[in-house]
Amino acid sequence: MILTYLGDALWVIGLTIMFSASRAAWSRTRPGEKLVLPIGEIGRGLGVWALPGAAFAFSLWLALQAREQTGDLAVILFGVRATGAALLALLHLRWLKAAMDRRQ
Repeated sequence: MILTYLGDALWVIGLTIMFSASRAAWSRTRPGEKLVLPIGEIGRGLGVWALPGAAFAFSLWLALQAREQTGDLAVILFGVRATGAALLALLHLRWLKAAMDRRQ
C-alpha cells in the first residue's frame, strides 16, 4: 500500500516538473509560432503540451493498475512507475530545450 502512495508522489513530482516547464515555454513563445523539434516542425500547442498530456494519461493508467496489485507485482509496478516518471520528465525537458534553442 505504501508503494502505491510513493509511486503517486513520484508521478506528482514528475508531472509538476513537466507542466511548469511547459508553462514557461508557452509564455516564451508567440501564438502561431512553429517549434522545430527532432521529429520535425510542429505547432506551438502540440510541441509544448503533447508529452505532458500523454504522460498524465499514462500515469492515471499506471495508478489504476497499482491499486490492483499485491506482493511482487506491486514492487515491480512501483519500479516501473518510479522509472517512468523520472524518464518522461527528463525526456520532456530535453524536448523543450531543443525546441527553445532552435527558435533563437
